[in-house]
Amino acid sequence: MKYLFDTNIFITSKNQLPADIWPTFWERMAELIRDGRIYSSIKVKEEIERGEDELTAWMKEHSVEGFYIPLDGDIMKQYAATQNWANRCKNFKPEALHTYADVADAYLVATASAQNMVLVTYEKSDPTCRKRVMIPDACRALGVRYCDLNAALRELGVTI
Repeated sequence: MKYLFDTNIFITSKNQLPADIWPTFWERMAELIRDGRIYSSIKVKEEIERGEDELTAWMKEHSVEGFYIPLDGDIMKQYAATQNWANRCKNFKPEALHTYADVADAYLVATASAQNMVLVTYEKSDPTCRKRVMIPDACRALGVRYCDLNAALRELGVTI
């Protein structure tokens, strides 16, 4: 199984597991990237690079060719499907729909759907949320499996 990592996995890890205290975690993440066991979207790369911080530098150093999945025709078809689902749901505010269309979230759901991947995110389902389209809810709508970082690491056989 291939795992697709959300931006929030990297940012939360940077904030809660700093590399100077948790070097083994970051070594394992680098190995997973290098070995082609985890991936992310080109849209996540864009979000991380806007941070211009130590995470940006770490990602540049450890990302290998093929880690960031570019947008292709199949992904864009699924992007349209996830946008259609979100727009059909009457509970989202217009700002939520605009944000969902603009940030990496919809592209992640689309990529996971198009490439039969597990989307790894810290987001939690909240079908009643009006202010934001939550990744788990979009995943459910498109039949995409999702999990958090601990579940992904367990499934990948990683211990730290």
